[in-house]
Amino acid sequence: MICGKLYSRLAYASRLFAIIGLLGMAGVIHAHGGDDSESGDLRPVMDPLPADLAGVRVQLRRTLAPQLLVSNDTDRVLTIFDHDARPFLRIGHGEVQADLGAAAFHRTNTLMAPGAIAEDASEEARWRTVEPEPNWGWFDLRLRTDSIDVPETVRGHGKRAFIGAWSIPVQLGERRSAITGHFEFVPEPGGIPEARITDTGPLGESALVRAMNGSARTGLFLSYRGNQPLIVHGAADEPMLRFDSDGVAVNRHSPTWKEIAPAGAPRYQAGDGTDWARVSSQRSYGWIDPRAGFTGTVESADEASVLKRWTIPVTLGERASAIKGVTEWKPVEPLASAH
Repeated sequence: MICGKLYSRLAYASRLFAIIGLLGMAGVIHAHGGDDSESGDLRPVMDPLPADLAGVRVQLRRTLAPQLLVSNDTDRVLTIFDHDARPFLRIGHGEVQADLGAAAFHRTNTLMAPGAIAEDASEEARWRTVEPEPNWGWFDLRLRTDSIDVPETVRGHGKRAFIGAWSIPVQLGERRSAITGHFEFVPEPGGIPEARITDTGPLGESALVRAMNGSARTGLFLSYRGNQPLIVHGAADEPMLRFDSDGVAVNRHSPTWKEIAPAGAPRYQAGDGTDWARVSSQRSYGWIDPRAGFTGTVESADEASVLKRWTIPVTLGERASAIKGVTEWKPVEPLASAH
């Protein structure tokens, strides 16, 4: 029997991981399949959403395991089905409902659940509201790579390769659809791009600024303790984030925010000027920032080099300044094979 206490603990943990993912502050740990840690990484990749899911925001994050984050502000409920076509989540109409009798709900709530709850432990349907907002994150087991074997021919080739597909059936309103993707083998890199802060200008001791590395999308984390409002500008020099005594707010009209907004955050709205929406009651926030990232190719992967220098304009009170940084290539020594 699936007990209420277990549900309570798992639901809390799920929301905690979802919050971490939404802020973009969780360290990314690649999910390995089989024994591929010596020669590459196997990861799930999500396809573009079908037109039937217009208005729904879905992100695939690799935290401690592959996790789906969904935000549904449409006027229709999004239903998620398990591998036996039983619905176990309903996201929409301002809340999230879960079938507490479905083993799939509990097995996807935390990393520990699959080993503690049997796949066939489902009971009668018992739908309950588990979140008062239409946002949810879960560790769907169909995204796990543990049991997928990568052929030696693929490993030996040393190039990216697709290894099978995955699909999660869903229904938005009355229309059936699916969130789909594939598994991709990524060979062990010869190095990694690493961003770091070189100058915080007048912020000085009033702010802690760090580059967040470890994933394909580099981010920045800023914790502010100053007295004057601090504005972080976007790529078009538009006001994007505001740090003040009330916490952190985002400008919904920022075109940069349109490209980087995580699931569950205030949505971009076309328009000029500023339309501030609170994203944190604390004076700290982390966000993806392409200006610090690097997606190109490196000519000499075995040599350290400077890939780019970048600037993030800021306004402290009435004073214009900038956070400056550099993104460098760091060669990685191949892991020695165990014999």
